[in-house]
Formats: sequence, C-alpha cells, structure tokens
Amino acid sequence: MDRKSNCETLNPEIRKIRLVELDEFIHSEKFGKFQHVPISPSRAKSYLENPHGKPEDVALILALVDNKLVAFRSLFAGEIQTKNGKIRFGWCSGNWVHPDFRRKGLSKMLLEEAWSAWNGKLMFTNYAPESEKLYLETGWFSPIHQFEGVRCWLFPKTVKLMAGAKRNRVSTFFFSLIDICIAGYSNLNTLFYSYFKNPDIRFETHSFPDEETYQLLEQNNQNYLFARGAEEWNWIFQHPWISEMNREIAGKYPFSSCNGSFKYETVKVWRNNKLVATFIFSVREGHLKTLFFQYPPELNDEIARYIKWYGVKQKIERITVYNSAIARFFLDHKFPFLRVKRYGQKIYNSFNIPGIEKYKFQDGDGDSVFT
Repeated sequence: MDRKSNCETLNPEIRKIRLVELDEFIHSEKFGKFQHVPISPSRAKSYLENPHGKPEDVALILALVDNKLVAFRSLFAGEIQTKNGKIRFGWCSGNWVHPDFRRKGLSKMLLEEAWSAWNGKLMFTNYAPESEKLYLETGWFSPIHQFEGVRCWLFPKTVKLMAGAKRNRVSTFFFSLIDICIAGYSNLNTLFYSYFKNPDIRFETHSFPDEETYQLLEQNNQNYLFARGAEEWNWIFQHPWISEMNREIAGKYPFSSCNGSFKYETVKVWRNNKLVATFIFSVREGHLKTLFFQYPPELNDEIARYIKWYGVKQKIERITVYNSAIARFFLDHKFPFLRVKRYGQKIYNSFNIPGIEKYKFQDGDGDSVFT
C-alpha cells in the first residue's frame, strides 16, 4: 500500500491555524490536552511579532486522527526585496509526525497543504536529510544558495554527540569518563594557544545591537536577498524561540523550546577608534553559531582569530560557521581545534526570484538565526 493510500485510510482531519487565530489556539483547552503540541509559547509569540506577518497567514497545519494530533507543519512569513518589488513567502520551519503514524504520507500531505496556503511560495533551510528528501521529491524546490562552511570542535562532549551515550547508567558512566579525558586533553591543548591582539583593533561584545551597530548592519543591504534591518533584528533579539520559561512544554514539543543556556552576542569592531565592522553569533549549550557579518575583507583573519579566542576563553564545545572566508581561515589554521570538518547546507525555494544570481547571503538566513 502506497503512502497516499495510507493517508486515505487514515482520513485525518486537516486544520489550518492562521496567525490571527494563533494566540487563542495556544491558550485553548484543546491545545492543553494535546500529548504533543505543534508550537511552543515562545515560538508562537515570535510568529505573532514577525514584522512580515499578516493576520491571514497560515502558521500551523495540523493532522488529527480521533482528535489526536498525529502530525503538524509550522510556517512563518519571510520577505525579500527584488528589482521587481517585494515578495512574501512562507518559511517551512517545523515538520513532525507521531512515530506511530510515520511513512503513511502525512508529511507530504501537510506540505501540499502548505504549498496551497502560501500560493506556491515556500522556502526551507536548516533541514534534516529526510526532510530535504521529502521536499525534493515534490519537484517544486531548487537550491538558490549553497553554504560552504565548517564545524569545529574545541571541548566536545560525547554524551551529547553519541546517540546511545545516555541509554543506561553504564553507558552514561562510560561516556562521562571519556568526556573527562577529552576535557583534560582540550584544556592542555589550549594552553599552547596564543591570541596575539592587534593593538589597532578592538572588539566590544554586547547583548543587543545599538544604533551604531544598526547603521553597520544595514550597510550594503541591497546586496543581500534577506536584507534584515533594525526592525527584523529587534524582532529576532526580543522574541527568541529558545526560552528558560514554559519548561512544562519541553516534553510535549518535539523541537527546540527550552534551554537554560542561550544567548545572542553582537560584536563591534573598532580600528584606530573608528567603528568599522560588526558581527553576530549565538551560543546555545556550548554550541556557537555565527549569524551575520558586516566587515571589510582585510579584517577577515582578525575576526576569525577573535571567534577562535572566544571559543577557547568560554570553553565552547563546537563552532559552526557558514561564512566561506572565515571557514577557509579555520581550515588553514586548525589549532587548537580538535577537529575541523567542512559543513554546510543549502537554501531552497519554490518560486522565481528575478536576478537571484546577484544576491549574497548571511549565515543566519531563514530560521537558523532562531535555533
């Protein structure tokens, strides 16, 4: 029996939640009774505050069987400025099927509903391999950018990296011992790392962009497809998806929602007391991800060295960078990383973008900036 036949046999109830209905929905009795929920309160708040969102936007598509949530897809509005004007579209940003209902065609059914709800204008990135396969099977999507980045490990923890590390007490104890050995080696390794500061260059770290930073953030925005300005960055910083609150939802929501260690960092770069560059990264449970860069090319190595030094100082477990110039520096200067691996994803879209070949991209484009 094929997946379409499986779906027809299930005959799920499909329900669409529009942005104007979202707040009422997450506070409803039905939402509270779900064994698994389709959105966290912090993500719902972010969707509602999205400067590109409109009340009629479909934010959630649910599949229910006997009033039980068995699958969902979440979307939020994006916007690009092209030579022919603005184009709104939906970012595919969450797809889940209950384990008992997988391989029955529900993911494809909900994707088709999303396609219809957003008039065939969808994008996705930050995906798992199985999700990418589903999207590409439709024939609707094509890549518009390939990130050529790296992932680097400084103080890795096998209890996080190995799927079976916490299977039982014995495995937890065994991998914990391995992590103690790795930590000892990493600490010894970084003792031999020296960060020689350029006296003409000064770095300032802030938790939130200021007016000076916003002016730099918006420089050359016309060259970027997702030209995030002050309004978008205010939304991102003020309404993150990761929250220390609402921990009771953590076991019911299958994606990132609650975390005791998540922050954004904005770095201002001064050369001879003149502000010349800025970049943004996030740190979540020891994982540093770069999100945005605005700097003159001659400062590439200085910024790469600073990121490496920050990782050593803060004992960061791993660093993910999509900026190709920074990535090349890390590949050429691996010490004191324990491992440097080429790493990258693509951005896919389903509609025509005039002049797409002229645009540039940033590490945090799409929903990567939130997770």
